[in-house]
Amino acid sequence: MSKIIRTKFNKEGDMIYISHLDLQQLLQRAFRRAEIELVHSQGFNPHPKISYGNALALGTESQGEYVDVEIEEDLSVDEYLDRMNKQLPDGIKFINAIEIDKQTPSLASTIEYGEYIFTIEVEKPLTKELVKSKILDFMSNEEIMITKKNKKGKIVESNIRPMIKSFDLLDIQDNKITLEAMLATGSKANLNNNVFIPKILEILELEMDPLDVDILRRDLYVVEDNQLVSPM
Repeated sequence: MSKIIRTKFNKEGDMIYISHLDLQQLLQRAFRRAEIELVHSQGFNPHPKISYGNALALGTESQGEYVDVEIEEDLSVDEYLDRMNKQLPDGIKFINAIEIDKQTPSLASTIEYGEYIFTIEVEKPLTKELVKSKILDFMSNEEIMITKKNKKGKIVESNIRPMIKSFDLLDIQDNKITLEAMLATGSKANLNNNVFIPKILEILELEMDPLDVDILRRDLYVVEDNQLVSPM
């Protein structure tokens, strides 16, 4: 009897620099070493039945990634976590797991939001009042327009305001600004940080490389009864 296990894991340290494809290969190798037999799809090109939440951008740290895995054997969740964590490298850790039934909708189809923490080091300190007021002005806009290329290569305008559920200042200490945001992160709508971070720098009037902003994805969420809840 096979079972499906949904797992929450983190991706930290040097592991933030491996791609989603590399992560998939790393986990499959870890399953083999842990001697956990995976269920494979039928047909000409069978592959393990593994599905992920929204792929994490390269260079982004995360404390809340998710993966669903169908396994052949009747392992307990604790045994599963123990075996896997012995085989995973530093920077990837399976934090929690639950068994789900086969009717549970996929992670990719249900996850709608991601909670992000942005840390910006500035040369000149900014006051809390200034940053707060700039964020309030930004969030009071009904439209926040960006220009981007569509799939046909045409330049189009797009309103990203509906994709920003919340955005606020967490802390300022010396030259370090910490911001938090709840952004659309799913198949229905997805606000890329490559778009959002330049907007943050623009409103704070900071001239710096967007790649110098540290990003932590704290968790992913599904929407149930208009509430944000964990996929587990």
